[in-house]
Amino acid sequence: MENASRIFWFSGTGNSLYAAKRLSVGLGNPQLVRITEKAPTEAAGGKDSKIGFVFPSYYGNLPRAVRSFINKLEIKTDAYIFAVVTGGGLGQGSVAALEKALKQKGLRLQYGKFIRMPANYVIKYNPADPGKSQKTLEKADSRLQKFAAEIAAGTQSVKKLPIIANYLYKDTETLDAGFSFTNACTGCGQCEKICPVRNIKLETGKPVWQRHCEHCVACISWCPAKAIEYGDVTQPRGRYRNPLVKVSELLRKE
Repeated sequence: MENASRIFWFSGTGNSLYAAKRLSVGLGNPQLVRITEKAPTEAAGGKDSKIGFVFPSYYGNLPRAVRSFINKLEIKTDAYIFAVVTGGGLGQGSVAALEKALKQKGLRLQYGKFIRMPANYVIKYNPADPGKSQKTLEKADSRLQKFAAEIAAGTQSVKKLPIIANYLYKDTETLDAGFSFTNACTGCGQCEKICPVRNIKLETGKPVWQRHCEHCVACISWCPAKAIEYGDVTQPRGRYRNPLVKVSELLRKE
């Protein structure tokens, strides 16, 4: 019988995709589904199935793309629902936000955890050096194996904190106003293909942001020429990309 379990993921620099893949291995390899694809037309889950969500914490809340996807997704009430939220700081508020979004649909989050990953938000700070990032990933790998074992066993455990901020949802039409490209831009189009929410279009061979940005920093982080900047703050900073995820895994296929 086909495995009805699914893991829905959203990722910019690869941390959440890496987490989803590690969880999948420990859960018998359920299908991994990109959250920015269209929601399934049939209700997900079923008896003895596990439906998971893996995504980054944005200011202790949900990325808009994740919230929109959940609002459209139908889940059978007998499915076991779990979530693992990634981030460089506190993310338990995002667990609480997901729990609330599911409750509004008559569903219950049965397992919810936050896991620390290498910090990647180059707009606010310089990402950790590779050595420190590697140590963080090693610790994360051990915890993800533990999470997978608990989820497989049907453990009931939701660790959350109050939602304390909502900054990402203010002035959303100007979130990408600070992005620009330098003369190093080759017009390769990778930024357009890697943007999970189709917020970048190439016009005359150069990127143009479309005013529905998630600030996932995929474009700036994965640019092979390091040609994308945000204001005047990112030029001296490094770039972070999860070393265990290939760029081809994040590029949109369509």
